[in-house]
Amino acid sequence: MSPEYQKVDVETLPYDEVMPRVGELFDELMTHPDAAVRDRVEEMMDLFDAFHREGLGRLVEMIRAWRGEIFLDSVANDDITGYFLSAYDFGEAPDDRDAAAAADAVDAAMEELRPMIESHGGMITVEEIKDGVVKLQMMGSCDGCPSSTATLTGGLEEALRRHWPNFRRLEVVEPAAEAEPALPEPEPVLLKIGRKPISL
Repeated sequence: MSPEYQKVDVETLPYDEVMPRVGELFDELMTHPDAAVRDRVEEMMDLFDAFHREGLGRLVEMIRAWRGEIFLDSVANDDITGYFLSAYDFGEAPDDRDAAAAADAVDAAMEELRPMIESHGGMITVEEIKDGVVKLQMMGSCDGCPSSTATLTGGLEEALRRHWPNFRRLEVVEPAAEAEPALPEPEPVLLKIGRKPISL
């Protein structure tokens, strides 16, 4: 670390200058002559990132579960909280570029596994990409196959993490069950009222 380093007063630093300052410190520390120091700094930043991504992702899911879309829109439009949502691709994207980038990353990951899946007579379709969660539907011979589950939790998740830094988890959506034909309503049984039989 250079001798002219001046510690910033965190209490007086404007909020919109916090993250740029973090970036400056990270860049400076990543040029440290000691490789062990560089590795620890990088690990620390990765841990912070993973912790914030999962915690914020769970918060967004809870808000959605309580039908808080209007509240979530307000959060996304705020200068500070909106930054967190957009940084991790949560909530409504401020423009189509972020959503398109996430979709492209998922497509790239899917392409790595698609030949193997199709060679087994199966097919995987992406149902939804939202808040770091990718929802997939497995069809054909993949549906209900234990080896398909292993493929998803192994190779596909690894590919998704590699292509999309904000990926959190994978969810398999069950194919919609075909509606069974309705049985015809039984005709009402009419009761016949007659005279009481005469006993002899």
